Amino acid sequence: RVTDADLVALVSDEVFQPDVVWKLLDLQVTCGTLGLSTATVKLIDADGREHVACSVGTGPVDSAYKAVDLIIKESVSLLEYSMNAVTEGIDAIAMTRVLIRAEKSHLSTHALTGELVHRTFSGTGAGMDIVVSSVKAYVSALNKMLGFKEQNPTKASSIKRTPASS
Repeated sequence: RVTDADLVALVSDEVFQPDVVWKLLDLQVTCGTLGLSTATVKLIDADGREHVACSVGTGPVDSAYKAVDLIIKESVSLLEYSMNAVTEGIDAIAMTRVLIRAEKSHLSTHALTGELVHRTFSGTGAGMDIVVSSVKAYVSALNKMLGFKEQNPTKASSIKRTPASS
């Protein structure tokens, strides 16, 4: 038996296109065997303000993601990361897909089992540079998560309280 809530959950995952909260403006990465991987990321917010952060990581994608985290200030866990070539050759376009979950994650009801599960958000990105593709995917997932938070405020804040009359 499929309920209205199940249909809304299915459709919202496929149709939900959040407003762009953050957009990748510039990215510079240094990596190799002689030193630590470092990344400088410049993002632009919805108001047009530029934000820049630098970070060190275990690789170019890790350092870039950590720099993004410094700007966005949202604690998330990276659950899945995958990359595929869309075209052939040395200049192939890479398609990256990530799946994230907020540390203070949203709870949703599983459509089949009815149990509460932690809400996840996916993002995709493409580009000839695999680090740029990866950061675009990460920012896309973060935008979905932030858009979902704005669209669905916590239940506690949405409860209307009426004063008791005397």
